[in-house]
Amino acid sequence: MFIHHVNGIDWLVITAFEELKTIFIEEAGEIPFCFSTASELKLIDQAKRIYGYLPTLSGVITDTGTFQSKDNEEDLNPELACLVEGRGRVFIYHGGFVAFVDDEQTFITRMD
Repeated sequence: MFIHHVNGIDWLVITAFEELKTIFIEEAGEIPFCFSTASELKLIDQAKRIYGYLPTLSGVITDTGTFQSKDNEEDLNPELACLVEGRGRVFIYHGGFVAFVDDEQTFITRMD
């Protein structure tokens, strides 16, 4: 695991091998630049403002960020994660799946 700093947010990049950092970032996809600690909005509202309509998916996010859904053949573990105090958590999975978790709701979508 290592930290990748973007727009004031520390993203936890989850990988077991330091030498795979570059490949891993490319496989996980670009870290969204729409998220910023400079914004007063919660992370889910920041994403909606940038991307517009975000289609919802059904599923459950565990405490460790694992995405469980009857539509997936197997559970998805996050490849990128961040926590912004008071504004929520974001988990990004391979294939463009993204989960937003805050005190009020959990929102799962797919960003292409």
